[in-house]
Amino acid sequence: MISQRDDLAEKIYAISVLQQNFVIERLKTLHLNGLQSRSLSFIAEHSGTMQRDLANYLGKQQATVTNILKVLEERGLIYREIPKNNERQKNIYLTTEGEEMVKKVQAIFQELGKHIESAFSPEEQQQFTEFLKRAEEQLT
Repeated sequence: MISQRDDLAEKIYAISVLQQNFVIERLKTLHLNGLQSRSLSFIAEHSGTMQRDLANYLGKQQATVTNILKVLEERGLIYREIPKNNERQKNIYLTTEGEEMVKKVQAIFQELGKHIESAFSPEEQQQFTEFLKRAEEQLT
């Protein structure tokens, strides 16, 4: 019988927790939490996005996203603009400071990737990626 600590799903979960802790600790140095960093990254990829689209991406209620955006706006990382053709909506954009913050957030994930990849040869990385894709397919 396989002990729970050696179970594959348990190992994946444990690695996920370690990865989250790695990211959270580094985001703290930027005075960001996970939802704020994910919001900034989404806005960077979807400049001019609407709050509804961000809420869908985050899987959060509109009120939660409003609070996230309020903090990011107060920090000068984003701004909201009302388009001339629709005064009921606001489009969201990064400020220059927000763009710089996104680069810092991306650097955290690059650092994480380097840590993980350093444990494997290029061939092992490719094989491991294929294994993970198969595991992911089983859950979708």
